[in-house]
Amino acid sequence: MESIIKSENVVTLSGKMISFALAKERATGGKSNTVLHFRRMTFDSHNGKIVQTFAGQSSARGKSYFSEIIVCCCTTDSRTGETVPCILLKMHRKGSATFGYVLLILHNSNELEYHLDFELENELKETVRLLPGPSVFWSSDDSVYYVSFETAAIVTITVSFTSVKWIGEVDSDIILLGSRKISRPITMEEKYSTSDELVWGSEFVGYSLKKKESLRGDQFIPHAYSSVVTNMFLCSIEEIDNQWKSTVVASTRKGQLILFENGVPKDVCQLPFEEANEIKMGTTGGENCLFLVSSRAGSICAVSKESWQVVASWQAAWSVHLDDFLGTGSDQILLLSMTSSSPDACLKDFILTDLCEFNYTTDSGHPEDRPQILNQATHEQYHHTIQALEARLQSGLAALHELQDLLADKERVLLQCSKALINLVEGNPCILPEAEEEGLVSLWDEEETDLQPLEEETNSTTQVLNHPMQRVWQRVVDDSWVVGVQLSESVGVTFDFVSLFLVMDQDLLNTPPVIESHSNVLKLSKSVVPTQSPTQYPAEPPLKKLKLDLQGMKHVNSIHKDLCPSIHKDHLRIVTAVTKLSPLLMYNNVQCSVLLYGIKGPSQETELTKREIILPCGSVSLNLEGIWNEKYIVQLLQNPQVHSDKAEEDFFTIMTTFQRASFSIFSPEYTLAHVKEWLLGPMQCEPLKIYPEYLLCPRWGALYVLFLNWNLQNQFKGTLTVLYRFSLLLLEYVAYKQRQKILSWYSTFCNTNDLMFPSHLL
Repeated sequence: MESIIKSENVVTLSGKMISFALAKERATGGKSNTVLHFRRMTFDSHNGKIVQTFAGQSSARGKSYFSEIIVCCCTTDSRTGETVPCILLKMHRKGSATFGYVLLILHNSNELEYHLDFELENELKETVRLLPGPSVFWSSDDSVYYVSFETAAIVTITVSFTSVKWIGEVDSDIILLGSRKISRPITMEEKYSTSDELVWGSEFVGYSLKKKESLRGDQFIPHAYSSVVTNMFLCSIEEIDNQWKSTVVASTRKGQLILFENGVPKDVCQLPFEEANEIKMGTTGGENCLFLVSSRAGSICAVSKESWQVVASWQAAWSVHLDDFLGTGSDQILLLSMTSSSPDACLKDFILTDLCEFNYTTDSGHPEDRPQILNQATHEQYHHTIQALEARLQSGLAALHELQDLLADKERVLLQCSKALINLVEGNPCILPEAEEEGLVSLWDEEETDLQPLEEETNSTTQVLNHPMQRVWQRVVDDSWVVGVQLSESVGVTFDFVSLFLVMDQDLLNTPPVIESHSNVLKLSKSVVPTQSPTQYPAEPPLKKLKLDLQGMKHVNSIHKDLCPSIHKDHLRIVTAVTKLSPLLMYNNVQCSVLLYGIKGPSQETELTKREIILPCGSVSLNLEGIWNEKYIVQLLQNPQVHSDKAEEDFFTIMTTFQRASFSIFSPEYTLAHVKEWLLGPMQCEPLKIYPEYLLCPRWGALYVLFLNWNLQNQFKGTLTVLYRFSLLLLEYVAYKQRQKILSWYSTFCNTNDLMFPSHLL
């Protein structure tokens, strides 16, 4: 009587299948013994079945017996250079306190060779790989070990890994890639470092077994992904001028498949399941390069490298393989179903497909299902038919796109007509766009000079619609995407309320087209001129008695952020929208139209000016490559001497994203004329060239930069405004260090009051 200990383990070699399974057999003396069964099989394209070509078995030597199949795969035998099936088994030895393992090789003569055996004090549970030699690699705790016939002993890799992500052969060299935690103590200089490994607390690391040296892991995958990557596949690698040029595919804990080129993320695909544990690559019919991603639960999907989208998915598959089972020169996908319960039936329920020309499915539980079997002539005819159908499909898709564009134009015209009809019924004036602006052709031979506005107010509003904005910019700050718009000064409209909307150009994964964000208005007085100015008050003797009216002082700040936004003519018109960056990263490339929504002020006389208005402000795009290449960074944080339009945009972004705290300093006996000198001296602050009244304090690094604004209202009272990135930074370096220095300087004659300070820090 025979009983299954573990489901069959299948490997493929040159389009053939080899299966291994352990079973208990009762010997003649009544004792049971574990036997290793192995079979060679091939796919018969004439009857559509997997046919067995050879079957054999083997038992363990001596008093030990096989207890478990650890791993099996096909790898290179260094003695002959041939690729052979190998299997690693766990041995059970009576009375032994150690764990024994044996590595077997199945030769073409169907003989099993006992190639290697070794013993361990701990059981193999984590990553186990069979690599050329053959050699056995495994990880335990934070170390990686390997053993082979050449080493004759277990060797420990000198580099520690918290988690091994990939082990494989590259140009006759064994490469290991994994992650590890930063365990060494962090120095004071590194405490405020912006390096990825220190920020995230872990790093990617590589190791070359041939060179016996460590490799920079960020040349393959950025350190920021070290805690979320679950599995990797190294597609290609090349060393040029001591730099690794690589293409890596990795799965994450959030069910994403990410493509990295030279350590830079290029594309992201959302998988239909999570916890992927294996990635395979193959080229199927039609030269389609696919990545097969599988999970332990039996979920499998195929991702096209060209489109980087999921093109097929399957459920309840216990094994998946890529090989040329049909002998056509390209790979096919073989999926074995989980529904079988016996060794004989486990290879009868399968799917064989290349997702293009060939698709074969069988189910042993339904014998009435007779799928069509294709012979060679029929297969070639089927291939030519598919090519013709693909050409017709592409032509039809092009025609469909043209019809969709035409339909969109019709819908837009109908919408404008309906709005015009509603305005006509309600008695409201209606402004129609010009024909050229809509891409339409006039029905009459009218000249542009004939299209004169009926009223001056209509002309002003048309100007608003045609040229509403002066510039549009975008920046990335931490986990925020900031989009800003500066309205043209020619827009002669006063808004009581404004808001900025980001509308996605295309609907991805059923995502709402309008991105959730919050808008801010930056009011910059036109009287503020970005040039250096001398000190407002000259230095005075250290002692001067004078009484001041505290109630008569009023805080003045030329630039501030308004949470109830409104825009008037005496301010520069700057509106920003801030949204979360992380939810947008899964789309790789985000394109948005920028719309400004405003309510016109009641100061206008006509009824039209009291209504709502939406102004198109252009479009912006965001992609992973631009973020990685620091295309959207705020350069003003590193160089305060920059004087350009981009520097002004950086400043507006800082005013939008940074937090703010203000302190009122009053000295009844001494003047405060030297405070700014103290900021420029001991505090090492530098004035911004674009707005010198704001000082950059970079002494703790670009990530922990501060902006200070000292507003001397009179000789004895002033306000210190602090713009900070993180609340902890303000608490540590402003509330304690900076305020203590000011108080120690004016300890006997100065009072400090908080004008605006976050309550959660007090």
